[in-house]
Amino acid sequence: MVNVFGYISIQPDWTVDVSTALESSAPGKFWVSAYRLGEASVHGHIQVAKSVSADGTTLVSLTAVDAAITAEYMGPLQLRLSSASTGAATPVLYTAPRSTVACSQVVRGTGVRSFDVSRYGGLLVAGGDDGVLDVYNTQNGQHRVSLEGHIGDITSCVFFPSGQVVLSAGTDLRLRVWSASDGTNPVTLIGHTAAITDTAIVGLGKNVLSSSKDGTLRLWHCGSATVLHTFDLSKAPVNAIDLVAGKESEEELPANEFETAGKTVAVACEDGRALLVDLRSRETTAAFASGVPVRAVAYAHSHGLLFAGRSDGIVDVWSTDEPRAPAYAFKRNNSPISALRLVQRAEDGPPLLCVGTEDGQLYLVAPETTSGKLTSAQVVEELVAFDVDPITQIRTAPSTTPGASRQSIWASGRTGKVYEF
Repeated sequence: MVNVFGYISIQPDWTVDVSTALESSAPGKFWVSAYRLGEASVHGHIQVAKSVSADGTTLVSLTAVDAAITAEYMGPLQLRLSSASTGAATPVLYTAPRSTVACSQVVRGTGVRSFDVSRYGGLLVAGGDDGVLDVYNTQNGQHRVSLEGHIGDITSCVFFPSGQVVLSAGTDLRLRVWSASDGTNPVTLIGHTAAITDTAIVGLGKNVLSSSKDGTLRLWHCGSATVLHTFDLSKAPVNAIDLVAGKESEEELPANEFETAGKTVAVACEDGRALLVDLRSRETTAAFASGVPVRAVAYAHSHGLLFAGRSDGIVDVWSTDEPRAPAYAFKRNNSPISALRLVQRAEDGPPLLCVGTEDGQLYLVAPETTSGKLTSAQVVEELVAFDVDPITQIRTAPSTTPGASRQSIWASGRTGKVYEF
């Protein structure tokens, strides 16, 4: 059974209207819409009013007009909204970006196809449809260097653990290794026969992984620019991968292979399967078939949960010890899932799942377990910045906010901007 979540969509720049109301005596307003698949949608707006208490404290009141929605002001970047009429009766936190990096793709009009932030959030690299990547300082948005060499769309980019080297891939069938300092490209990896779709760094980065529309996953040695192994996984495209480290071992590895032991690759296939592949043994250890193209995956190894985002808007949650049917499944509407990312939280329990869709929704789901078994899930936070443009990438980084309950989340779309929540 697929669980259908009702949801409320709000004006992406709602913070502007709230700020305007706070700076003047005139009330402000922003639009809201409540949806539940198969039911009539509800549309209206939230009116913002300012008042001052007897002790001089500024108070903000939010009142719904033409919509059965309850709203509560939580601060300059957060609201709580609920709507019993759509099944979203439990108040959900709505969060606006705490920072924004405007990429050069804004000027060039290509949008951001892929990006990454360095391990501790100091640098950001982003690529678009014109084959160029750009590196920025995340603190001030300053452009540092352009990485030019790809022909065609950038489909993936990721920092090595050092934060000073970038791996990129594109529709030109090539992977390139770059210096994030001076833009040089010392290594180019050639071997795929169709567009590359995703990449991952193995350990410290002597080896890297790539997936492709040619149906393969490839393990590379950067130093010699050679393929160590080609995993022939499907006759259809491999859309995305998630490399996860498990229990390490001390076994001897072949020449030019480093830190592959104990690592599993979750694989999203266009043929409707989600796979788990042991990187060291080269074996496919599990296959989960839905029959619907899988566009994104995220693997919570320590909890035995594989999340598979499908082209029909469903997220299947598979228990790795039961491949016959998903332990849980949910959707909002029929918009394809475009990105998934696990988000670590401060408290114990399964990680949160950040979900991005092709109609611009970005939200956090909390899996709920009983006796170690997944029993349900609920939306706990909406990340608001996108209108209807597809979410193209989600990344995480350690939060710099004192007492934060989760990691920082970064996301991009076709606007040419990358937002941090």
